[in-house]
Amino acid sequence: MKLRSLAVFGVGYVLGAKAGRERYVQIVEALQSASQRLDDARRQRAKPARQGSNGLDSYLDETSRN
Repeated sequence: MKLRSLAVFGVGYVLGAKAGRERYVQIVEALQSASQRLDDARRQRAKPARQGSNGLDSYLDETSRN
């Protein structure tokens, strides 16, 4: 995680230095946002599926009790 953050910062710095400070800030923010979305997606995949999350599960639960 730290290595990736450092790499993201390094790429942003190099590209931003060539494009100017304003563009540098835009690049860094975009890379941080992409990194955050990737982390969120990984966390979502790691979560177990919720039971009873849709109508079919609820219906099956109710009918099995009767």
